[in-house]
Amino acid sequence: MQLFSFTVLSTSLLALFASADHWDNFENFIERFNKKYNSIKDFETRFEIYRDNMEYVIAENALNNSYTLGETVFADMTQDEFHFYKNNFMVGSSCGAFSSTLSTVPSSIDWRTKGAVTPVKDQGQCGSCWSFSATGAMEGAWQIAKGNLVSLSEQQLVDCSAGIKYGNHGCNGGLMDGAFQYAIDNGMCTEGDYSYHAKSGTCTECQPVVFMSSCTDVTPQNEVDLEKAVAMGPVSVAIEADTRTFQMYTGGVITGSSCGTNLDHGVLVVGYGTEGTQPYWLVKNSWGESWGEDGYVKIEKSSSTKTKGTCGIAMQPSFPVV
Repeated sequence: MQLFSFTVLSTSLLALFASADHWDNFENFIERFNKKYNSIKDFETRFEIYRDNMEYVIAENALNNSYTLGETVFADMTQDEFHFYKNNFMVGSSCGAFSSTLSTVPSSIDWRTKGAVTPVKDQGQCGSCWSFSATGAMEGAWQIAKGNLVSLSEQQLVDCSAGIKYGNHGCNGGLMDGAFQYAIDNGMCTEGDYSYHAKSGTCTECQPVVFMSSCTDVTPQNEVDLEKAVAMGPVSVAIEADTRTFQMYTGGVITGSSCGTNLDHGVLVVGYGTEGTQPYWLVKNSWGESWGEDGYVKIEKSSSTKTKGTCGIAMQPSFPVV
């Protein structure tokens, strides 16, 4: 239920409705995502932003890109609002060097089908993407090593790994490597034991059930090594995701022209494969299941050993070791 009545609308807004085909869609959007606006002025502003975003979607989809855009929960946000709302990753690495004895890797892999990936979660209005990436990597590592998939606590990392020692700042950003180091020192509690609140809080005592022994930084700017790492388990990566393409993404493979390499968002690579003739990385996001392909995004994959990767995906990969 909205915070004001739609029966009293300004003349300017009625004019917008008369000149656009998006009003019915906007009504459905409000209901679908349970949107609430504080005033008629706010409602007018959000409709105009929604209309502009959907016009962009129509224009982009007409280009027959390898990806499709559409209505997402972020369709009533400007790009600046979207960046502030979701993207808060801090650059840095502190784990050991990568080495692999794999001589060959499978042509495709999806760790979801092997029981090593928990359902997609939602970070909400908190810049805690790094914690979701880190827990996802630890969940996968634990399942592969122990045969038991446990949903781990992002809130524990948000509250307890903040500060100079681990380099994290709760809802104001953090590092997956810092989260791994915290887990090595302290162990990880379950999501059920230490539930998520989407805000920074005071560290609370809980009972750790999952433990890491070390962590590894995959060779930067080397998608061959990244492929080897993903063949062993899910890998935390950082990407640039504050683009309009990510904001409105609904499916397909995002390619290099759609994003840059200014890292601002932590996510989890859970596999790779090919869509048509286009190789891709299969990436688990933390924006809920309604975004993207049921909460996932495919990002262009190459076999380069000297590039940052599409959206910077090969710049800062890392994973924990049980």
